[in-house]
Amino acid sequence: MKSCLIILVLWCAGASCQIADRRRTTSDVHVKQDGPRHQPEYYGYEPSCPDAEDIAPCVCTYNSFYLSLELRCSRVESEEQLKQIFKADFPVKNFYEFRLQDNNNIKVLEAGVFNGVSFDIIVISSTDLEVVELQALESCYETATWISLTNNKITSFPFDELSQFSKLGHFYIHYNSLSVIPADAFHGLTALEVLDISVNNANIVGTFQDLPNLRSITFNSNNINTTLPAQFIKTGSSHLSTICLSYNNIVSVEPDAFDIVDGLGIDMDSNSLSTLDEATWRPNLEAGG
Repeated sequence: MKSCLIILVLWCAGASCQIADRRRTTSDVHVKQDGPRHQPEYYGYEPSCPDAEDIAPCVCTYNSFYLSLELRCSRVESEEQLKQIFKADFPVKNFYEFRLQDNNNIKVLEAGVFNGVSFDIIVISSTDLEVVELQALESCYETATWISLTNNKITSFPFDELSQFSKLGHFYIHYNSLSVIPADAFHGLTALEVLDISVNNANIVGTFQDLPNLRSITFNSNNINTTLPAQFIKTGSSHLSTICLSYNNIVSVEPDAFDIVDGLGIDMDSNSLSTLDEATWRPNLEAGG
């Protein structure tokens, strides 16, 4: 029996979960800050882009708001061409943003592809990308704050190396073709605030713990077809406001499965819950006042 009652009960706590729009997702919209997010190595003068001919068809531009460089590579024709572009002379090694969008030519993001060039924001969306190799993003371990890999065809991603992204606050990998999210995939991401892996048809085999800054976690439309175990989402975050688990096939939820946080909203719409266990849900309802 599909459960409607659970969403009505828990929506009062403030959950706001919707399936992401393929055409324009929150991961593609950047909220402007009051100034540059970091003081780059070239602070105080306008940095130099590589020679345009050396990086074509990529385009380098200067963002005067962030005092930083951005690189658009949506017109690259092959994996080999992308690798060759990063073998050019880059006067500056730290860029604010990399974008690759609406491209059908890149199937594999190869290890070391950026050749030591780092980015704060990585956006790869609406492409035919299938595989992100281990160490493909290694040059961004210490710089990436935002990784958005949405609306692609990703079947393989090196989740084991995510813990090396020490500043990663936003990770979006929804609308892909992942079949499994491994245990402890997000362990050690102490800066993570927003996580979205919805619409993958993925089985989630681990638990989500020790994410002290997490605010929102979204698993809508995956392949969770079992009982959610105790400690399933125990992030330890006092900032957690939204857990989205709609459109799965969850049959039951064990007590102590979720963080107990004042104001936490849990969306369980369109699952296979037949009963509401008081021991499971009362602590969250009482925490919400």
